[in-house]
Amino acid sequence: MGAIHGVGGMKQDGHETFEEMVGPAASVLKRAGLLATNRVNRTRTKIKAWLRVRAPFVLPARGPLSDLDGGIDIPVHVFSRDPLILYVPVGGRRPLYALAALGRRLASRRATFLLMPMWTLERPAVVEQIGRDLLWFAKACPRHELIFLCNTETERRLIAAAGGNTIFSNHNLMISENVFRPLPDVPVEYDAVYNGRISHTKRHYLAFGIERLVHVTSSIGELPPSGDRAFLRRLQAQSPWHRIANPLVDGLPGRLSPDDVNRVYNQAAVGLCLSAVEGAMYSSMEYLLAGLPIVSTPSIGGRDVYFHPDYCIIAEPEPAAIRRAVEQLRDRAIPREEIRGRTLERVRAERLELMDFLSALKKRMGSRDEPFSQWPFAGTSGLTRWASVREQAREIGTLAPIGN
Repeated sequence: MGAIHGVGGMKQDGHETFEEMVGPAASVLKRAGLLATNRVNRTRTKIKAWLRVRAPFVLPARGPLSDLDGGIDIPVHVFSRDPLILYVPVGGRRPLYALAALGRRLASRRATFLLMPMWTLERPAVVEQIGRDLLWFAKACPRHELIFLCNTETERRLIAAAGGNTIFSNHNLMISENVFRPLPDVPVEYDAVYNGRISHTKRHYLAFGIERLVHVTSSIGELPPSGDRAFLRRLQAQSPWHRIANPLVDGLPGRLSPDDVNRVYNQAAVGLCLSAVEGAMYSSMEYLLAGLPIVSTPSIGGRDVYFHPDYCIIAEPEPAAIRRAVEQLRDRAIPREEIRGRTLERVRAERLELMDFLSALKKRMGSRDEPFSQWPFAGTSGLTRWASVREQAREIGTLAPIGN
């Protein structure tokens, strides 16, 4: 993706600056306060990240300094207790840093890690870093096997060329079709829905030309709270027919349950995917399973793997083009069960391939279990239990047989 030209102040890939995201302030003083708070937040975040991603690779294995990285948070799902197989989402500029902190603590145990990229690895600097870190793992954790479940074939080839063990298996296979589904009794009230967290990468402004729009959003701290509040006020100010589905608590977005999110999807005619670069984007599959057609911009990361031109339009990243594509799909009124059924046909075939791979993996690791006959994952909620590496290692240590 190249930059969008002709839009003042915007960064590469059409990302808005902080000033553009939060919109006009009530006064010069208030705007100066917002900018100062954002600068402090960004500086603090950069310093903490710089230290955090390096520590696991340089700390000693024993002694008083060895646990300095124990507070790093990591999501882990225990896929198999014996043999020990762990499903671990990874991402960021140095995707394996948290895994290194966990791996150091489990180095004596035989284990396989299934690594799911939360953000695209199709970035040269990231691939090079992964290659270097894989050499570290080979020396520091020789009993560990790392397998990347890549979201695209391009991602798989790049990581394999860097020395990684890879398969193609898009993480959107994990989305539960029992949660995200058409609800025939729910009336359509909006032309489109956009599920996107508060982030410059999500390019919410591309949807501002849509007549009736509902947002599902969240914050992971990319902006300070004052910036989040200003951004949400900007979304609400676009039009009386633009709504934020989340409850707002002290001006910040509250959580919606997966069932609530599905209900919001069913109130809309079209689902939106507006970032230029990210991961495979869970919500893209959620839209499809709920029966929504999709308007997307060109993107890197793997969300388009399950798109079909019969019900998905790749539009130029420009508000008028997004609006026209939404209106076109809205007016076609494609039956929701058709979109869902065709998506599930593809998903179920690829799930069978992953089940075969995982059955063979367990057998290779010494398991006598029967091959999988049913899908062994129960949606994404159980795959994102976050805890410190110290806590995760302690709990995993009680599960893995010492003689494994």
